[in-house]
Amino acid sequence: MNTAPKFALAGVVALLASIQAAAQQSVAVGKGAYASAPPPSADEKSRAMQSQPLYLVNDDGRPIPTNKWWTQLVVSPFAKSLWSYPLRVDPSEKGLDIFFPTRWAPQGNDPACESPLHVGASDFVPADARAREWSDWLVSFRMAQSPERYLDVTLGEGMPYAWIECRGVQPVLTVPKGADATFFGLEGPLPRPPVSADCVGVTFDGRSYGIFTPDDTKFHYSDGSLSLTFAGKSSYLVVCPLPAPKDLNYFHRYAFAIPRNTEVSWRYDPAGGRVTTTWKITTEVLKGAEKKIIQGWIPHHYRKTTGDIVFNHIDYISPRGPLKCAVGNEFVISYPYVGVVPNLPAPKSTGAPHDYEPARMHAYLQDLASKPKFAADTYWGGKDILRYGQDALMAQQTHDSTYNTFCDELRQAMTNWFTYTPGKKDHYFTYYPRWKALVGVKTSYGSEGFNDHHFHYGYFTFASALLAMHDPRFAADYGPMATLVAKEYANWDRSDLRFPFMRTFDPWAGHSWAGGTSSPGGENQESSSEAVQSWAGLIYLGEALGDQKMRDTGIMGYAVETQATMEYWFNAGGDVFPPEWKHPVTGMVWSGGKVYGTYFTGDPAWIYAIQWLPASPMLSYLVHDPAFARKSYEDMCRDYEAHELAEASRTSKGGKKRQAKKPTIENLGSGLGSVMLGYVLMYDPAWACEQLDALWNTPGDKIGHDAGETAIIYYLAHSTRSLGEVDWSCHGDSPTSMVYRNRTTKTRTYIVWNPSTTAKTVVFYEGAIATGQMIAAPQALTSASVLSPAPGAKK
Repeated sequence: MNTAPKFALAGVVALLASIQAAAQQSVAVGKGAYASAPPPSADEKSRAMQSQPLYLVNDDGRPIPTNKWWTQLVVSPFAKSLWSYPLRVDPSEKGLDIFFPTRWAPQGNDPACESPLHVGASDFVPADARAREWSDWLVSFRMAQSPERYLDVTLGEGMPYAWIECRGVQPVLTVPKGADATFFGLEGPLPRPPVSADCVGVTFDGRSYGIFTPDDTKFHYSDGSLSLTFAGKSSYLVVCPLPAPKDLNYFHRYAFAIPRNTEVSWRYDPAGGRVTTTWKITTEVLKGAEKKIIQGWIPHHYRKTTGDIVFNHIDYISPRGPLKCAVGNEFVISYPYVGVVPNLPAPKSTGAPHDYEPARMHAYLQDLASKPKFAADTYWGGKDILRYGQDALMAQQTHDSTYNTFCDELRQAMTNWFTYTPGKKDHYFTYYPRWKALVGVKTSYGSEGFNDHHFHYGYFTFASALLAMHDPRFAADYGPMATLVAKEYANWDRSDLRFPFMRTFDPWAGHSWAGGTSSPGGENQESSSEAVQSWAGLIYLGEALGDQKMRDTGIMGYAVETQATMEYWFNAGGDVFPPEWKHPVTGMVWSGGKVYGTYFTGDPAWIYAIQWLPASPMLSYLVHDPAFARKSYEDMCRDYEAHELAEASRTSKGGKKRQAKKPTIENLGSGLGSVMLGYVLMYDPAWACEQLDALWNTPGDKIGHDAGETAIIYYLAHSTRSLGEVDWSCHGDSPTSMVYRNRTTKTRTYIVWNPSTTAKTVVFYEGAIATGQMIAAPQALTSASVLSPAPGAKK
């Protein structure tokens, strides 16, 4: 018997195991540390992430982007549903299908993808489609049969072209079987080719495309196929959906400038209360002299912003509403930003019905301080540490005796998470060298595959900032580790190659994506509010650590994603959801559309609630328009009641039908009811206070007596009742300041969160006019109703 190969194999396996075990070192970061590699005992999904094939043209060690609209290119032989807007492109072993949606599906969830234009070639069977190059809203991928025969395809978000560069391939374009194709050129209608030109237009099934090529390309049409024969060394075609055949000349002018790089940058203006984004597109001219490009924009780019975009009246439908086009290589868009604070000043007794009771607040805090708990995974564990950070801040504001307990427990929990020692099973972070990623252990909800990192780690950045305010020594010792965790989802430093740039954020789409490696159906995101929290956490941590670049990145993300949320989840502008969509909201946004549902329940109340948590002043963007906010809550109640009635009509127990529940806070239950109160208190705090009292006075009620869910709700409801609502016409020159205005008393309250160890002077503005200043105490949340004069202040 020849046993040598078995022994050799066993030796190799043992060697690899020992190398892997040895490779898991503790890497110091400040006083903290992370594991240098996943442990050998990692779960199957984590191990699979390290060994799965990656479809890259050049696997050169660059950080591998995840959570992108095109990430499926990296992890599957042929990605599907590559939505670049207005196009959808599907590569396969047969070539490339290019979809040009012109109408919505019957239920309004997705634009109808039908009648694709197919790009292939005779005897061309690509082995796969591999990511080749990428930048902020651009990707290029290669479909290769051999090193001598391939197509390089370039797509950019909002760019109404697909650029296809050919090597060793003479393309054949095929219209759907049975389609009646007609042709046109720059001078008007054409007979069916053959023709020699640098462009041909084709119309079939109610849509038109422009096909742009090098000079003197020969076009020949037969049996539904348009064959291209290039005349010279240049071999490319550019496919463009045309709003109308008459637009062929216009698109011809800009078709030959192929984008090679896209880059967004931003600048925060504290005095102006705005963040300005600049969008640069670098092109290579394939022929001619035109370097400019047609770039499309969707509602969050143009609805409530200022900038230099001049639209050219070229419009398309898109999954995110009307896509409007402009021409250029650089564009500027400015977003308003009035500030965010991590919590509000301590509530005050006012003598009004359902008044604030300090003893009750103390009882909540005492209950929480006596039962410290921190889950082992990064989502629920992240929620726990943020809860303790908020508890510490509330205890500080109310001068409660539990303050030191909360600080001590939070410090212990955070240092545990931010320190790796060999042998730890959970509560630590580990590095994925192959992907250039930092993953918290224990993982949950697919976080080992980059799902939801901004949701999970946004809690960590927020909590780190709060603890840094209470404990400057923690900031000095563990700030570097907190920064590393923040960079995992929001790396703003293009030179830091430990992570990809902006892992979870799509700068052009204006919102984050939660699906780590995407899916054949495209990318998706469910909880818009937890995505926004990840930016707020970045603002707070940047301010606490004195890291201006981190802070300003958070401001940019917050300003942009709050606008995108109101457009794409709530249709606040009124034209993003088509008439076919019969719901007021969406629970999940996908690359190609939306879903009225959630991953975890069929309860429609959670479709709303997952956009309304966790309770915090940072969610005030949801109630910018109080009437719209109230309507959203009423919509939730109506949808919940309809769902209950439907469920009751079809379910029974012991022959008796279940009674449909009314959408009361009590019926909604502890977790869901608390979320609803956290939302309503921002526009109707008096009603929230009334509900809280009723629940408190109900023995055993899980909402009224659950301090973990209700303490911050009780605090915020009574604080907001005194303060009023956000005054959106005012802002401070500190990014962690806000202004509230009580409509009854006409009183403004100016609030500043100052985590630094020195006092800070903050100037407040109404519009562009300085109205006064206040001194913000160090390591505190400070508020005032009267400002001191500031240089140049309004008299």
